[in-house]
Amino acid sequence: MAKQNKLEEAAIAARLSLLTKNQYNDADVNHHYSPTHKNAISDGDVHGKGTGGSFDTANGGSSQDIHGVANAAGSGRIKNLLFNEFNPENPYTHPNTEGNIGQVVLS
Repeated sequence: MAKQNKLEEAAIAARLSLLTKNQYNDADVNHHYSPTHKNAISDGDVHGKGTGGSFDTANGGSSQDIHGVANAAGSGRIKNLLFNEFNPENPYTHPNTEGNIGQVVLS
């Protein structure tokens, strides 16, 4: 095996020191990071964004995503839905393009 240069030696040392600080590891089942980990789940704090399900954008998000940030007027999903014309009662849909003539049709 070739001798490591100074940069490789420094990188290996830095990597080892950083790995010891990583709070998520596969060896401890309670600290393994996954879609259902407490810091990944949207449970009212600012950490988690997900719900544990695939592409659940309506129910996920941190507390700031949902309720907004105090110094950002109109931020947050709840406040945004009050002013957005598209909501659960009026969902966004694509327009009907069947009558378009001379355009590419995908089947």
